[in-house]
Parts: sequence; C-alpha cells; structure tokens
Amino acid sequence: MKQSPNDLKKYQPLTLQNGLRVLLISNTESDKAAAALAVNVGHFNDPKDREGLAHFLEHMLFLGTEKYPDGSEYQHFISQHGGSNNAWTATEHTCFFFDIQSTFLAPALDRFSQFFISPLLSEEFVQSERQNIDAEFKMKLKDDIRRLYDVHKETINPKHPFAKFSVGNIDTLQDRNEQSISNEVRAFFEQHYSAHHMTLAVEGPQSITKL
Repeated sequence: MKQSPNDLKKYQPLTLQNGLRVLLISNTESDKAAAALAVNVGHFNDPKDREGLAHFLEHMLFLGTEKYPDGSEYQHFISQHGGSNNAWTATEHTCFFFDIQSTFLAPALDRFSQFFISPLLSEEFVQSERQNIDAEFKMKLKDDIRRLYDVHKETINPKHPFAKFSVGNIDTLQDRNEQSISNEVRAFFEQHYSAHHMTLAVEGPQSITKL
C-alpha cells in the first residue's frame, strides 16, 4: 500500500478463507471505531421487471437477523453507544457502515455481520418497508438533483442498465400472482450477497492484531 508520510495510521490488508477482502486500520488518535462493508451489487443488477429490488434488499437487511430478531436492536445498540449508521445503494455497489465508541466495536461488528450471514427478510416487515421505499421515492420527486439524474436516465441508451429506475416504489415492488415479493428478495440476497463479492474496512484505536 502507498501511504503518505503524514499519515500515522497503520494498515493491514488481508483476505479471509471465505474470500472476504478486509482492510484493517489502526488509528490511535481516535476514540471511535467504524466499519463499512461494500457489496459488488447495485441497481444495475435489478431484474428488468423488479426495478428497485437491490435498494429494497438494502432496507430489509436492517430489519432483524436470526441472532438478533428484533428489527430495531442494531440501530438502538449503535445510537446507545454514541454511534451512527446508514447504507446506500448505487449502480454497482451497495455499502453499509457505522461508527461507535471504540470499546463497543466487537459487539457492534457481531450485530452488523449478521446482516450478511442470517438476515430474517421477514414477511412481517415487507409491507411496511415497501411503504417506506415508496415514501422515499415520493419525497425526492421535487428534488432538483434527482430530477437531473432522471433526465440523464431518460436520454441515454435505454438498453444500458443505467436507464433502469433505481429506487423502486409501491408499483415496482408489489406482490404478484398472489406471491409475496419476499421470495424474490431472498433469492436476490442468496445470489449476490456472498463473501467474494464483498470488501470490509474496520478502523479503530485498537492495534492491528486486536482488530
């Protein structure tokens, strides 16, 4: 790795046996820790008849895991210990991240990792989260940046995946043929969310060995 002489952090890249690429960053000048995981999948991967599916899955992963089934437990734990968290879905990547008081990094990582190991993707939350996706879509309708983005989509080659509607709404994510979309969400997760498609960064004041 190339490193600035003014950068006092210590770095260690490694690859786990399952193919997950990891970058460890020891930053002794910080009292916080943080992690971010990027998955090499985005709205370009949405099926043609399920625009917004990657974004919908991003939302669903926050809503409970087998180990932590309470859909609000992760967010509560992060905020309770001075942290914040979020995620975004772009064209070819989806990224999840959080920061927290450094002494709580290990239990935070345990909760975070379960998103990608055993998410519930529960039918219980499909209906409510689909409404949240639709609300997010409608909230941005008058946003000038989003409007310019949509004009760009309308004027490029319609066969290019960038032309797809990326956010999703109540129509593109509706149940069909009396079958819940939850089955398609799980299939999308199982197809794309594997370790060799992921890269993780973890930073904290701990030593590289501890991290």
